[in-house]
Amino acid sequence: MAFNFKTAIACMLLSAVPPIAWCGELEGLWQEFDDRTGNLEALIRIKHLSDNTYEGNIEKIIPDKPENAAMLCSACTGSLYNQPLLGMRILSGMKRKDELTFEGGTVLDPDEGKIYRCRIRLSEDGKTIEVTGYVGLAWLGQSEIWKRAD
Repeated sequence: MAFNFKTAIACMLLSAVPPIAWCGELEGLWQEFDDRTGNLEALIRIKHLSDNTYEGNIEKIIPDKPENAAMLCSACTGSLYNQPLLGMRILSGMKRKDELTFEGGTVLDPDEGKIYRCRIRLSEDGKTIEVTGYVGLAWLGQSEIWKRAD
């Protein structure tokens, strides 16, 4: 078998590419923490939709108690006012900007009832995301780190 220069170059290039493809996925179950106490507060399920956007819903409130099903978004306004927190969509319209960044959508803070523009940065290992809610410029916003639960 003869040496194939093109095949050798292709193999070298492919081996130099970092393994981002598997970890570049935002879809999954994420742990959201209280930014004051650091305690686990909720599990958020992020889904990839057919229109190439991502949305996230509250799947579980921690600690898991039967009365959580009755928790309502009393601080929300409009159609979200007094809607159940369980199942509520808190991330909407997120679009992939590059391998690790998602933007163009919004995030709801159910504690305040406010909706902010949102940017999400996925870590290179795919185990954490930085969720930034902001008005105006992203670098002036507030960020939280969520950890992958699945």
